[in-house]
Amino acid sequence: MDHPLSLKLASLSLVSQHKLECILSTCGNKIDFIIDPMLIKPLERICGVTWLRQHGVDKIYKMDPQLGATANTKRAYLIPACLHKYKCVLDQIASVLSLNPSLSETKCFHIIIVPKTMSTYDSILESKGLYDIVQLHSFSWELFNLDDQLLSLELPFLYKQVFVEQNQSLLSSIAMSLWSLFHVTGRPKCILSLGKVSSSVLDVLEVYKESYQRDFINVDKSQDFGSLIIMDRDQDYASSLLTPATYTGLLNEIFSINCGQLDLNVKETKIKKGKVNFTTEEKSDKKTVITLDSFTDTLYGEIKHRHFSEVLSVLSSKAKLLKNEDIKALGIQEMKDYVTTKLQQVTLFKHNLVNHVLACETIIAEMNNKFENLTQTECEMLNNRNKKGNYTYVDEHFGTDIHVYNSLRLMCLLSLTQGLSYDEYNSLVSKYLLAFGYKFLYVFNNLISAGLLVQPSSPKLSLNISHLSNLSERLPKWQTAFQNTANKLKQLPQTESENSPGYVFNGSYIPLVAAMCNTLLTSESLLEVLNKLSPLNDLKVGGAIIDKQKIGMETLNEKLSNLSLNNFELSCKDAKTILKTLKSDSKMNGGINIKPRTVLVYIIGGVTYAEIAACDVIQTITNSKIFIASDCVSSGSDVMAANL
Repeated sequence: MDHPLSLKLASLSLVSQHKLECILSTCGNKIDFIIDPMLIKPLERICGVTWLRQHGVDKIYKMDPQLGATANTKRAYLIPACLHKYKCVLDQIASVLSLNPSLSETKCFHIIIVPKTMSTYDSILESKGLYDIVQLHSFSWELFNLDDQLLSLELPFLYKQVFVEQNQSLLSSIAMSLWSLFHVTGRPKCILSLGKVSSSVLDVLEVYKESYQRDFINVDKSQDFGSLIIMDRDQDYASSLLTPATYTGLLNEIFSINCGQLDLNVKETKIKKGKVNFTTEEKSDKKTVITLDSFTDTLYGEIKHRHFSEVLSVLSSKAKLLKNEDIKALGIQEMKDYVTTKLQQVTLFKHNLVNHVLACETIIAEMNNKFENLTQTECEMLNNRNKKGNYTYVDEHFGTDIHVYNSLRLMCLLSLTQGLSYDEYNSLVSKYLLAFGYKFLYVFNNLISAGLLVQPSSPKLSLNISHLSNLSERLPKWQTAFQNTANKLKQLPQTESENSPGYVFNGSYIPLVAAMCNTLLTSESLLEVLNKLSPLNDLKVGGAIIDKQKIGMETLNEKLSNLSLNNFELSCKDAKTILKTLKSDSKMNGGINIKPRTVLVYIIGGVTYAEIAACDVIQTITNSKIFIASDCVSSGSDVMAANL
């Protein structure tokens, strides 16, 4: 029996639940379950308190470095794969053992690490004298179905480890999530990979396929995704750095969102927390949470991808409809039917309406009439216009309205799109350090390491080189590398269009992932796809579509027989190599038939709500379906925070 894709995706939570059940079964009964606050919301999507109690958990605690004695001797910690949190747990266990040394023989301490343990963890365990006393477990949960066509692993710390710290230890967890997904949905026929990290993930995925000696389900009979686009976050930083114009995009800029749950705290927004001279507000006793799910909140489903300028008018019209609903004129029987069938729905709708109106009011108050000037400046940066004015705007922002995240964000956008001179760079760095302290000096090294910031060279060091350079090299550049690539991919719309996905950034920019989806879904041949995407350097192609073209794909055994670090590319081939082959032999250039017309987009390093909204436009135009998956849903301020 062929089940709908929505049911298949929902079943992934049962797989996660089974994994957790296997881990808890090894921990015994009467367990004190201590959970890191970051993992509480994701865990609620896997199981409830009742389920935990049925599987050996007695008491549940929130992880705290100052946590004292608990009810039972057996402890199971659930923490993310972050080294400092792991060390904190070990210090806590060592403290307990110092008070009661006899516990070291009972093996009553367990640490469940999401998504996996690493080799360094065992070394640290041994160095602290806790080896064979503390048991380590890996818990790699599956993708969460947060919303309609939105999947997330909810691992917000992965971006920092992979792109900032250059630590790729957790990439196997990304590959495992795809491996599990493809066993449910079938493997796509066409795979496009953009970025070195994405290519590595597909290599690991192929190794899993061979190691476990278990192929994916029959793609001819059950294939839910026709193609897969997997992309590194650093391939399109502009989509993270630009200010979004959609409702959900601005929600994520202002409020904290964890696993699809928005904390509607108007007194402690992201913008207020990042101000240099913010005053301490009284914390609200009443906590309001909005669930960003179109299935449970139909009003959210209607406004989530709309331009923010349209949202208040939609909410106003909904409020008028409720006001005009006259229940006084109903008869007794009609009143009974209303109470039993509609009253609960209307009450929930009113509650959601009030929350969305409050969220809109907070967004307007926080943006403080700066939205128009900000988006206009960003548009000028994208098109390499008015460099002097753009730098002046950023410089004034650093001087009068500096923000711990958003100021860095503007600096990075200017650096990537128009570049910064040596003096401009040092001036902005100095102002930031004067505002927040020289303890943040490391942040700029992190931004450079992640590819968010380009550090200009000293004019003294480049003086001799500049004398030897040609005159053409010293002329002003009308287009930087960013504009050159973006123009070739038609990411910078020159005219406003109602159906353009560029509306997510006020018509100034089309996210790269939306441009790739549009190219894939509107092209008639693989040659056409690769021609249009030729400006992308790290593009690779894989899947059954390559096998059909018969472009000398090596088998896995052939790869392993010639194994080396340089040629270990099991699943995809370089797009430029394939393009040359297709151009030289017209017989190999068959049509590209993506069936079903359903694309899975997987962005490693976090996806933004603006990119999700842009893909929604593409799927409407092309009469297709685009599912978005990532390790988390992030915003520009989240990307900056990962570098701090």
